[in-house]
Amino acid sequence: MAKILIIDDDPDFVLAVRMPLEAAGFEVEEAATTEEGIKKVLGVQPDLVILDVMMPTGYEGFETARAIREEHGLKELPIVMLTSLHEKRKVPYRFAPDETYLPVDVFLDKPIEPDALVDTINELLGERREEPKHPL
Repeated sequence: MAKILIIDDDPDFVLAVRMPLEAAGFEVEEAATTEEGIKKVLGVQPDLVILDVMMPTGYEGFETARAIREEHGLKELPIVMLTSLHEKRKVPYRFAPDETYLPVDVFLDKPIEPDALVDTINELLGERREEPKHPL
């Protein structure tokens, strides 16, 4: 079973994401802060990280992604950045994955349909995704 780590400070959103991921057969861990998220990345060793941009001190999701990739050398760990930044901040441009400035695999807007999120995760995990021993 693939492990997914959600790093997001909104407990309602975490629950809304956790439920469809667990229903799809994923094991889900969560962290509410950048510090807790980095500790869990290193300790739990998830197969994929779902990361928010805007957390208590601002845009710390960007720094978290860079820390995972650069400081901890986890360049192969898939990161999905899932945020309401475009909607809430009304920025006149769109963020997208960039190896230097935004080292994530996918940048998605909240809200997202649960099936679309599960499909994106399955695509990113590819052959690393284990098939359930007892499919429903």
